[in-house]
Amino acid sequence: MFPRESSSLVDLVMEVYRKSASLDGLLHPITQKEVTRLLRHINSYYSNRIEGEHTTPADIEKAVKKEYSKDEDRKRLQLLSVAHIEVQALIDEWLAKEPDINVCSKDFLCSIHREFYARVPESFLNIYDPESGATIQMVPGELRNRLVTIGDHVPPTPDSVERFISRFEEVYTPDNLLGHKKLITAAASHHRLAWIHPFLDGNGRVNRLFSYAYMKKVKLDSLGLWTISRGLARRSDDYINYLAVADANRKGDYDGRGNLSQKGLTRFCKYFFEVAEDQISFMIELLQLENLRERIIGYVNLRSQNMIPDDGTLREEAKYVLAEIMTRGEVARGEVKRISGLGERTARDLTSQLVREELITSESHRSPLRFNIPGKVVGYYFPKLYPEGSI
Repeated sequence: MFPRESSSLVDLVMEVYRKSASLDGLLHPITQKEVTRLLRHINSYYSNRIEGEHTTPADIEKAVKKEYSKDEDRKRLQLLSVAHIEVQALIDEWLAKEPDINVCSKDFLCSIHREFYARVPESFLNIYDPESGATIQMVPGELRNRLVTIGDHVPPTPDSVERFISRFEEVYTPDNLLGHKKLITAAASHHRLAWIHPFLDGNGRVNRLFSYAYMKKVKLDSLGLWTISRGLARRSDDYINYLAVADANRKGDYDGRGNLSQKGLTRFCKYFFEVAEDQISFMIELLQLENLRERIIGYVNLRSQNMIPDDGTLREEAKYVLAEIMTRGEVARGEVKRISGLGERTARDLTSQLVREELITSESHRSPLRFNIPGKVVGYYFPKLYPEGSI
């Protein structure tokens, strides 16, 4: 159930914990909340890629606004993305309302599955059985009641799934663990849940949403400011390979005491935390206040010179307004005149354009102006967050 706790693994885990904690406080809480919203989209995008479902960031943003494509295949991908985004937000709500909730329980895992499939068309519940040639209708939130084969891996029999989930809960519940062990379990539980394969379909997505919940529970998530799915997708061949390595049976007396290989699980856990460390380091660099400020200014400079023709021109003074709002989280509307150095009428016109383009948001015409990140600026504000050319 647990990897061998070598000094190299423990040091890596503690470095991930330290770096994760350092992300908190880089940004104003209001700006941080907006970046967290963007990261949900990112998480959805990369989780889909891992499943071989390639949508575009622009389509995801449209889908969140209920602007679905007329093309059925594209709409299908949009619905998957929205479901992932909404369930991740729901997990945040659950943990906020009930901090003691057990994220390793059967009820919690089944709730993730149920909520995800409640948000997609009923056709997603129709699962093709290659052996019988029949189509089986999956029940959202119910554990698997059939034998399945995933590549070379044969998960537990359906009549034993409930017992495996009970054991999973007993061993991996964070409140039952101390110190770095509960952090290490973020990786170990990710593999063991994949190995159990508790549902007929949707296990990969449920597992990554579960891991998000687990890391949030043990304070490894940095308030949603990084995503493990981006790293797993960028090294997807390694992800598949190390999952398979950890699926192996024990090899001899020096390979743990359970049925499965402890060496295989240890290697998967190291891979998982190597990916986590890489992604956190990437986001630390990306979210440095001065670096982000310079990228925002660079974007406005391009717009002011009409170097992004599809977006039209934008007054150069907008860079001072956007950079100030990003730094402070929000500013009063009346401050735009002071920040920009423009006359009152011109400052109002600039504010209206920034709101219209969703570069800033406001709840009403009298409410403060807040930082916002529409899809069209993601590649400029946060380069390489999405793959090159995907936006």
